[in-house]
Amino acid sequence: MFGVHKFHLVILVIAVLLFSFADTRAQKIRVLPDPDSANILNVKKAGSDLPSGDLANKVETDGARKSTLTMSPDKHYEASVFCIPSHSREVPNCVARVFILDLQTDENYEILGEEFGVEAGRPVDSLKWSNNHTLSYERWNSPHIGHRYVVDVKAMKQTAAFVLSTP
Repeated sequence: MFGVHKFHLVILVIAVLLFSFADTRAQKIRVLPDPDSANILNVKKAGSDLPSGDLANKVETDGARKSTLTMSPDKHYEASVFCIPSHSREVPNCVARVFILDLQTDENYEILGEEFGVEAGRPVDSLKWSNNHTLSYERWNSPHIGHRYVVDVKAMKQTAAFVLSTP
């Protein structure tokens, strides 16, 4: 009987250590400015790439399987990720792109400028508004390296980029 309790105690200690490690790792994301990627994105009116039909059913989910649809604090803009056909033989799947809907004018915009290979192989994560017109999102190249892009939707231009890394 003592052996069973000791076994449960060992399992509990291992679980606590694993959760502690996961928590520590999440807190240790290094964020460094990336001047090389600071001006690669553009915000343009969405063209024919925007999916047709009921867009609510076509919004992609993030790494946590939550909808990427997010509204600006002033409810002027909606941002979301759609998977767009690549139109390339090298990439038979779709590419993840960020779209913004101006709810006042009903105009759709698309963020463009990332390298094709980046869009094709990596999902968009952490799509969020930092104020009424500034949107940021992340693309992770691997579990340890990624980028965060910051876009001013009102000015229709990228304002910053960061390299993200974890131990």
